[in-house]
Amino acid sequence: MVTTVAHPRVEHLLIALCAALAAVAICGGSAYAGEWVQVSCVNPNQTGAGSQGWISMIAGGGYGSNTNSNCGPGTPAYALLSTAGSVFVGSAETLKYIPPAGSTLNGGEIDVSMAADGHGLNASGVAVALTPEYVYDASNVFFECGFGLPACAPLGSNDFIGMLELPAGRGGDLYLSAQCEGSALASCSEGGSSGAWSLVNLWWANLRLSNDSTPGGQNFAGTLLQPNAHAVSELTFTALDPEGPGVYRVEVQVDGTTLYNGIPDSNGGACTPVGESGTNLMFDSSQPCKRNVAVDVPVETTMLPDGTHTLKVTVTDAAGNSSVVYVTTITTKHGPASAASAVVLGAPNGNPTSSEGARLLIKGPAHITRSFRQRAVTIAGSLEESKGAPISGASLDILEETPAGAVLRTLGQARTSSNGTFTTRVPAGPTRRITIAYRAYAGANAYSAQASVQETVTAGVVLRVTPGRTSSTGTITFSGQVQGSLPRHGVIVELLMYHRGRWEPFRDPRTDGHGRFHVSYQFEGALGRTPFRAEVFGEQSTFPYATGLSPIVYVHTS
Repeated sequence: MVTTVAHPRVEHLLIALCAALAAVAICGGSAYAGEWVQVSCVNPNQTGAGSQGWISMIAGGGYGSNTNSNCGPGTPAYALLSTAGSVFVGSAETLKYIPPAGSTLNGGEIDVSMAADGHGLNASGVAVALTPEYVYDASNVFFECGFGLPACAPLGSNDFIGMLELPAGRGGDLYLSAQCEGSALASCSEGGSSGAWSLVNLWWANLRLSNDSTPGGQNFAGTLLQPNAHAVSELTFTALDPEGPGVYRVEVQVDGTTLYNGIPDSNGGACTPVGESGTNLMFDSSQPCKRNVAVDVPVETTMLPDGTHTLKVTVTDAAGNSSVVYVTTITTKHGPASAASAVVLGAPNGNPTSSEGARLLIKGPAHITRSFRQRAVTIAGSLEESKGAPISGASLDILEETPAGAVLRTLGQARTSSNGTFTTRVPAGPTRRITIAYRAYAGANAYSAQASVQETVTAGVVLRVTPGRTSSTGTITFSGQVQGSLPRHGVIVELLMYHRGRWEPFRDPRTDGHGRFHVSYQFEGALGRTPFRAEVFGEQSTFPYATGLSPIVYVHTS
């Protein structure tokens, strides 16, 4: 993640400059392009991700040929050059990915299956991946399978199944194409497999996108900016991300202490990350967060002494581009508590108004354990006053505390219904304590009622083995990825083989900072079906997850 201020002295000068300029929102911008990941077809938790950005291109595929850009779990997007009829050289069915406006394709991973067994006199079926342009040459093709070409898969096969890494730094678009290539007027008319001269299936894609948008802010107002702010004061403004994937997070600091850090608008859930790839957030939308967000931030000032303070507001977009958008001075003054404090602090929060002795109840157990795929959690409960009557229309804060820090972070708000109940979906996160909190009055110094759930999240790890069939002395390749936020030096993955009635470890590779690992293994005379899985131990350095296991994968040897 890129931040605007990199050195305390620079920050001091910036604050002084912004204050001198009457706190206009010109106080920062990202020095380097941020990155984010758009997910296609299947999310890390195996739910449907959609296929935004993918379109079909057709170039004379003939009868039965087709391209379909729709995809989901178990259903790939595909480009198929059909054996229903011979096709001339130059015919093609192609999937094309167009990056969102303002973002540039800069690598990533795709999970594909390719077949290219069709041919003819001076013609070959070809399944090919290209970027940045749709031109069949060495500067664009980064992977291909083709009849008569060097084998693209183990055992000399023209059929490939597995993950491909996209080349970084090329930009442009991405193309997955089923083609017939060769001499002019020749045709693909023999062979083929799976009903195709050539075929590309796209099972999922994690598309890394760079973006250098500079977040901004305007129209700052609210009681926090008025003289002698106190209790919970309000800061309103419009957060902007003119050319980026949208406003993801707003942070409000006073004298260097963070008083608010949250997602101002979830955009109907699209702005909630579906996972993390290294330090990059993953979303399943081409425009995950809104570019223009009306922000209304409650700021707790009670821990500030009376006097003058420096206020700093930072806006971060979904690509990690971060800007200090506002710096000014504020004043606080906290008078003695009195019976009139409710009037000073603000209107009662909910109905009935006598809610100082409120009770907040959460349905379900106080400690839950969930898999990485299911770490987003729905919490339901109720709010009632001291005599048991429901409190309706009350605003509740959703807070998160992770093992990495003791500071509660605001994730969002929920509101009670007419019978005092509430249901809120908490965005996916690591192992953490989730707290639902209620203030009796809008300006109350502290929460009147709280209830918490401790969520333990097991590590997520994806394991792939290629090929799925080999000889009794054949070599197989394990590849995969540990999901979520990882330390820069990666984590240790233990590979397990089921042998003689128990799981035995045989390799323990370390992932890179993005969670990826890759290792080979040669059988020594094994016959039949051998199960494998991967295990990631919890509590590795700054790894905020409990021990987790991958699904079992099988290899057949003969």
